[in-house]
Amino acid sequence: MTKTASISLRFKRILKIFHIFSAGLWIGGTASLTLLICLYHPQTPEELHAKSNLLMLIDYYIIAPGALGCSMTGLVYGFKTKYGFFRFKWITAKWIINILFIVFGALIVVPWLEYSITTSTSIQTVADESAKVIFTHISINIIQWAVILFMLYLSVFKPWSTSDMRE
Repeated sequence: MTKTASISLRFKRILKIFHIFSAGLWIGGTASLTLLICLYHPQTPEELHAKSNLLMLIDYYIIAPGALGCSMTGLVYGFKTKYGFFRFKWITAKWIINILFIVFGALIVVPWLEYSITTSTSIQTVADESAKVIFTHISINIIQWAVILFMLYLSVFKPWSTSDMRE
């Protein structure tokens, strides 16, 4: 078994700060989306367009950087600490989920948000698109929360782990 390059305790703490900050962006951005979806109900096509733009901005500038930040700090953890990438099943699961989440965002969420923005400019009344848009936004949001909660579960409980990795 190869020994991983060790890093200082100070660097590990700084890395943990960035990892937790990134997770906070991801969780906070998703909470913002949830609030916007559940509490703001547009009455005009212009308001629907504004809501769609806000959802896109939150995804682009808060959620995506949070997910990518978790991936980047996770890479450093994988290369520079005893955790590695495949030593523990819970870490492998987190990697698979994080990659799938980023792909899901790029291939499903972003195109849907772009579609929402485009259609919101061409509808005559909010009722024309409202039900479809709201259903899809809520569905995507539920998937995001399920992923986040499962990732938190993995991070805290470390299932399928040996006792030396539990804190």
